[in-house]
Amino acid sequence: MVISGVAVLQFFAWGINKPGVMDKRTALVKTHWAFIARYDSQLIERGPVMQLDDTSIVTGSTHIVELDSPEEAGKFVHEEPFAQAGLFESIIFHRFELELGRTQFEFESISEHPRYFIYCPANEGQDDQRQKLAEAHELYCQKFDANFVCRGSIFSDDDSWIGSVFFMEVPDQDKIEAFLADEPYRAADLYEKTDIRRWTMGGPRNLNSRGAPIND
Repeated sequence: MVISGVAVLQFFAWGINKPGVMDKRTALVKTHWAFIARYDSQLIERGPVMQLDDTSIVTGSTHIVELDSPEEAGKFVHEEPFAQAGLFESIIFHRFELELGRTQFEFESISEHPRYFIYCPANEGQDDQRQKLAEAHELYCQKFDANFVCRGSIFSDDDSWIGSVFFMEVPDQDKIEAFLADEPYRAADLYEKTDIRRWTMGGPRNLNSRGAPIND
Protein backbone atom coordinates (compact mmCIF):
# COMPACT_ATOMS: atom_id res chain seq x y z
CA MET A 1 0.00 0.00 0.00
CA VAL A 2 1.17 3.53 -0.77
CA ILE A 3 -0.06 6.55 1.18
CA SER A 4 1.01 10.04 0.00
CA GLY A 5 3.87 8.52 -1.97
CA VAL A 6 5.20 6.56 1.03
CA ALA A 7 5.05 2.77 1.06
CA VAL A 8 3.24 1.41 4.11
CA LEU A 9 3.58 -2.26 4.96
CA GLN A 10 1.03 -4.46 6.68
CA PHE A 11 1.94 -7.07 9.29
CA PHE A 12 0.08 -9.92 10.99
CA ALA A 13 1.05 -11.03 14.51
CA TRP A 14 -0.44 -13.83 16.59
CA GLY A 15 0.85 -14.22 20.13
CA ILE A 16 0.01 -17.69 21.48
CA ASN A 17 -0.31 -17.86 25.26
CA LYS A 18 1.71 -20.10 27.51
CA PRO A 19 -0.46 -22.31 29.74
CA GLY A 20 -1.57 -20.77 33.02
CA VAL A 21 -0.99 -17.08 32.24
CA MET A 22 -4.58 -15.83 32.46
CA ASP A 23 -4.12 -14.05 35.79
CA LYS A 24 -0.98 -12.30 34.50
CA ARG A 25 -2.82 -11.37 31.32
CA THR A 26 -5.69 -9.93 33.38
CA ALA A 27 -3.30 -7.80 35.40
CA LEU A 28 -1.71 -6.40 32.22
CA VAL A 29 -4.77 -5.94 30.01
CA LYS A 30 -5.16 -2.19 30.65
CA THR A 31 -1.45 -1.66 30.00
CA HIS A 32 -1.88 -3.66 26.80
CA TRP A 33 -4.82 -1.48 25.76
CA ALA A 34 -2.82 1.69 26.40
CA PHE A 35 0.07 0.41 24.26
CA ILE A 36 -2.19 -0.61 21.37
CA ALA A 37 -4.01 2.74 21.53
CA ARG A 38 -0.79 4.37 20.28
CA TYR A 39 -1.38 2.53 16.99
CA ASP A 40 -5.15 3.09 16.69
CA SER A 41 -4.94 4.86 13.35
CA GLN A 42 -2.75 2.08 11.90
CA LEU A 43 -4.72 -0.96 13.03
CA ILE A 44 -6.53 -3.20 10.56
CA GLU A 45 -7.52 -5.92 13.04
CA ARG A 46 -7.13 -6.66 16.75
CA GLY A 47 -8.59 -9.16 19.16
CA PRO A 48 -8.22 -12.13 21.51
CA VAL A 49 -8.17 -15.72 20.30
CA MET A 50 -10.19 -18.15 22.38
CA GLN A 51 -10.59 -21.89 22.75
CA LEU A 52 -13.08 -23.21 20.22
CA ASP A 53 -15.25 -25.07 22.74
CA ASP A 54 -14.83 -22.66 25.70
CA THR A 55 -14.66 -18.94 25.01
CA SER A 56 -13.81 -18.20 28.65
CA ILE A 57 -10.31 -19.50 27.88
CA VAL A 58 -8.27 -16.86 26.03
CA THR A 59 -5.39 -18.52 24.21
CA GLY A 60 -3.69 -15.53 22.59
CA SER A 61 -3.97 -12.24 20.73
CA THR A 62 -3.94 -11.21 17.08
CA HIS A 63 -3.08 -7.85 15.54
CA ILE A 64 -2.80 -6.62 11.97
CA VAL A 65 -1.15 -3.22 11.68
CA GLU A 66 0.25 -0.86 9.06
CA LEU A 67 3.83 0.27 9.73
CA ASP A 68 6.69 1.83 7.80
CA SER A 69 9.17 -1.03 8.04
CA PRO A 70 9.83 -4.56 9.34
CA GLU A 71 11.91 -2.96 12.09
CA GLU A 72 8.93 -0.92 13.28
CA ALA A 73 6.78 -4.05 13.13
CA GLY A 74 9.30 -5.97 15.23
CA LYS A 75 9.20 -3.18 17.79
CA PHE A 76 5.40 -3.31 17.86
CA VAL A 77 5.37 -7.08 18.37
CA HIS A 78 8.11 -7.40 20.97
CA GLU A 79 7.41 -4.25 23.03
CA GLU A 80 3.73 -5.10 23.42
CA PRO A 81 3.11 -5.66 27.17
CA PHE A 82 1.96 -9.30 26.96
CA ALA A 83 5.07 -10.15 24.94
CA GLN A 84 7.34 -8.10 27.23
CA ALA A 85 6.00 -10.01 30.25
CA GLY A 86 6.76 -13.37 28.62
CA LEU A 87 3.14 -14.49 28.39
CA PHE A 88 3.51 -15.92 24.88
CA GLU A 89 4.75 -19.40 24.11
CA SER A 90 5.33 -18.28 20.52
CA ILE A 91 4.58 -15.38 18.19
CA ILE A 92 3.62 -15.96 14.57
CA PHE A 93 4.67 -12.81 12.71
CA HIS A 94 4.47 -12.22 8.96
CA ARG A 95 3.99 -9.53 6.37
CA PHE A 96 0.32 -9.31 5.43
CA GLU A 97 -1.77 -8.03 2.54
CA LEU A 98 -5.38 -7.07 3.16
CA GLU A 99 -7.78 -8.52 0.58
CA LEU A 100 -10.86 -6.66 1.75
CA GLY A 101 -11.81 -3.05 1.07
CA ARG A 102 -12.21 -2.14 4.74
CA THR A 103 -10.79 -2.77 8.17
CA GLN A 104 -12.31 -4.44 11.22
CA PHE A 105 -13.43 -1.03 12.44
CA GLU A 106 -15.70 -0.52 9.43
CA PHE A 107 -17.36 -3.93 9.71
CA GLU A 108 -21.14 -3.96 10.25
CA SER A 109 -21.65 -6.53 13.00
CA ILE A 110 -24.60 -8.68 13.95
CA SER A 111 -23.73 -8.83 17.64
CA GLU A 112 -25.39 -12.13 18.51
CA HIS A 113 -23.32 -14.00 15.93
CA PRO A 114 -20.08 -15.66 17.07
CA ARG A 115 -16.75 -14.76 15.48
CA TYR A 116 -13.96 -17.02 14.31
CA PHE A 117 -10.30 -16.81 13.32
CA ILE A 118 -9.16 -19.26 10.64
CA TYR A 119 -5.41 -19.65 10.19
CA CYS A 120 -4.42 -21.43 6.97
CA PRO A 121 -0.65 -21.90 6.60
CA ALA A 122 0.35 -23.08 3.12
CA ASN A 123 2.20 -26.19 2.14
CA GLU A 124 5.69 -25.40 0.88
CA GLY A 125 6.21 -24.24 -2.68
CA GLN A 126 2.64 -23.22 -3.45
CA ASP A 127 3.26 -19.62 -4.53
CA ASP A 128 2.99 -20.29 -8.28
CA GLN A 129 -0.18 -22.36 -7.91
CA ARG A 130 -1.66 -19.71 -5.66
CA GLN A 131 -1.14 -17.06 -8.32
CA LYS A 132 -3.02 -19.21 -10.85
CA LEU A 133 -5.94 -19.51 -8.43
CA ALA A 134 -5.88 -15.95 -7.05
CA GLU A 135 -8.76 -14.68 -9.18
CA ALA A 136 -10.95 -17.68 -8.37
CA HIS A 137 -10.10 -17.29 -4.67
CA GLU A 138 -11.03 -13.59 -4.71
CA LEU A 139 -14.31 -14.12 -6.55
CA TYR A 140 -15.24 -16.92 -4.16
CA CYS A 141 -14.40 -14.89 -1.04
CA GLN A 142 -16.42 -11.92 -2.27
CA LYS A 143 -19.56 -14.03 -1.87
CA PHE A 144 -18.87 -14.06 1.89
CA ASP A 145 -17.69 -10.47 2.30
CA ALA A 146 -20.66 -9.54 4.51
CA ASN A 147 -19.31 -12.11 6.99
CA PHE A 148 -15.65 -11.12 6.85
CA VAL A 149 -14.34 -8.90 9.61
CA CYS A 150 -10.95 -9.16 7.90
CA ARG A 151 -9.19 -11.40 5.37
CA GLY A 152 -5.86 -11.51 3.61
CA SER A 153 -2.63 -13.30 2.76
CA ILE A 154 0.59 -13.75 4.69
CA PHE A 155 4.06 -13.69 3.15
CA SER A 156 7.56 -14.87 4.05
CA ASP A 157 10.59 -12.59 4.37
CA ASP A 158 11.38 -13.25 0.69
CA ASP A 159 7.80 -12.24 -0.30
CA SER A 160 6.61 -15.77 -1.05
CA TRP A 161 2.95 -16.47 -0.25
CA ILE A 162 2.72 -18.70 2.82
CA GLY A 163 -0.96 -18.79 3.64
CA SER A 164 -4.25 -17.04 4.36
CA VAL A 165 -5.96 -15.69 7.45
CA PHE A 166 -9.68 -15.09 7.82
CA PHE A 167 -11.73 -13.41 10.56
CA MET A 168 -15.44 -14.15 10.18
CA GLU A 169 -18.72 -13.45 11.93
CA VAL A 170 -21.29 -16.15 11.16
CA PRO A 171 -24.33 -17.76 12.83
CA ASP A 172 -22.42 -20.93 13.76
CA GLN A 173 -19.33 -23.03 13.03
CA ASP A 174 -21.15 -24.95 10.28
CA LYS A 175 -20.99 -21.76 8.19
CA ILE A 176 -17.20 -21.72 8.58
CA GLU A 177 -17.02 -25.31 7.38
CA ALA A 178 -19.29 -24.44 4.45
CA PHE A 179 -17.02 -21.55 3.46
CA LEU A 180 -13.90 -23.71 3.64
CA ALA A 181 -15.44 -26.64 1.77
CA ASP A 182 -15.18 -25.00 -1.66
CA GLU A 183 -12.57 -22.31 -1.02
CA PRO A 184 -10.27 -22.63 -4.09
CA TYR A 185 -6.94 -22.70 -2.26
CA ARG A 186 -8.14 -25.37 0.14
CA ALA A 187 -9.78 -27.39 -2.65
CA ALA A 188 -6.42 -27.43 -4.47
CA ASP A 189 -4.61 -28.59 -1.31
CA LEU A 190 -2.55 -25.42 -1.04
CA TYR A 191 -3.03 -25.31 2.73
CA GLU A 192 -1.14 -27.46 5.21
CA LYS A 193 -4.13 -27.15 7.56
CA THR A 194 -7.12 -24.99 8.42
CA ASP A 195 -6.93 -24.07 12.10
CA ILE A 196 -10.28 -22.74 13.37
CA ARG A 197 -10.41 -20.75 16.62
CA ARG A 198 -12.95 -18.52 18.32
CA TRP A 199 -12.07 -14.83 18.22
CA THR A 200 -13.65 -11.46 18.84
CA MET A 201 -12.84 -7.79 18.35
CA GLY A 202 -10.38 -6.42 20.89
CA GLY A 203 -10.14 -3.24 22.91
CA PRO A 204 -11.81 -1.87 26.03
CA ARG A 205 -15.09 -1.18 24.21
CA ASN A 206 -15.47 -4.84 23.29
CA LEU A 207 -13.89 -6.73 26.19
CA ASN A 208 -14.16 -6.97 29.95
CA SER A 209 -11.25 -6.37 32.32
CA ARG A 210 -10.04 -9.95 31.84
CA GLY A 211 -9.63 -9.41 28.14
CA ALA A 212 -12.58 -11.68 27.33
CA PRO A 213 -15.73 -10.84 25.36
CA ILE A 214 -18.26 -8.87 27.42
CA ASN A 215 -21.30 -10.65 25.99
CA ASP A 216 -19.77 -14.02 25.12
